Amino acid sequence: MMAMKCPACGFENIPGADECESCQASLTDIPALVPKKGMERRILEGTLADLSPKKAVSVAPADSLAKAVETMRRDRMGCVLVLEEGQLLGLLSERELVLRVSEESDLSSTPVRTIMRARPTLLREDDQVAEAFNRMALSGHRHVPVLMKDGSYGIVSARDLLRYLCK
Repeated sequence: MMAMKCPACGFENIPGADECESCQASLTDIPALVPKKGMERRILEGTLADLSPKKAVSVAPADSLAKAVETMRRDRMGCVLVLEEGQLLGLLSERELVLRVSEESDLSSTPVRTIMRARPTLLREDDQVAEAFNRMALSGHRHVPVLMKDGSYGIVSARDLLRYLCK
């Protein structure tokens, strides 16, 4: 893992730190970075709206895992948002299903809330692409929910980020 060098004092901080452990200077001031060109510029200047997030599909926390799987299959999505009264409670991805469901599990009677990722990081449509990269890298997850300007939810995946970089 590469250390994060403080631009103010040069102290080497752990990756992902928000402020310097030595001088407490902010390490999250992305606008202070001056992108040169190409991919670096696209990451720092692009917004999630530029990725055209897919419209998210959702299930309720009490819905069965079988319903969640069928919803993902039907809509060809790698995850579903878990919503209750329009509020984001969690996210259920193929990865959670593979890692947390056993052969003995009864998908038709097991509620989504038992294996969903609770309180996922929610980004906004006008957040920088760099923020999505950062969140995925720090959390190890491949999907990030996005709050759209109209109040609906979208999804950005690691694959979407790669496609954006290859344009």
